[in-house]
Amino acid sequence: MRLLALTCAVLLAACSTPQSTRYFVLPDSQYIQPHQGGEVAVKVYLAEPLNQGGLVYQTDAHHLNFAKNHLWASPLDSALANSLSNKLNRLNRQYTFIPSGRSQSRQVLEVYVEAFNGSYQGQTVVSGYALWPNGQSKPFHVETPQQGDGYAAMVDSLETGLNRAAELMAY
Repeated sequence: MRLLALTCAVLLAACSTPQSTRYFVLPDSQYIQPHQGGEVAVKVYLAEPLNQGGLVYQTDAHHLNFAKNHLWASPLDSALANSLSNKLNRLNRQYTFIPSGRSQSRQVLEVYVEAFNGSYQGQTVVSGYALWPNGQSKPFHVETPQQGDGYAAMVDSLETGLNRAAELMAY
């Protein structure tokens, strides 16, 4: 009987332990300087719900959940600017794309991100538009199936969606 009581006490104590905070790095978000031609600064603007520091998950058609213990390791707008610069440098050899925080260029590719989240429908969403220095607008809306459960799988799926979004911006 004592063993049962002790086991129950240990299990209850384990349930009350607060969840530790986990930080996530967006893959390909460490900027790599290429050696190319005309410089274009990449500036990312986030929709307000994405600017909270945590990963975002849409729980149903009308509600978003903002993770409190699953956070981006660096500001999401900076990580996205770095990642998009890397991706665009691989896709478009006409320019050298540099995150705006590292560039003095007057030519700016403005990327407006309206959605960058997981979804209750088993996919992630990367949506918005890019405004090129010449005034051309390139919308993107990419839904990518999430492979597996959890925030790490969501980040992998967001990276896949961001790759496709960069392709849509580049051409």
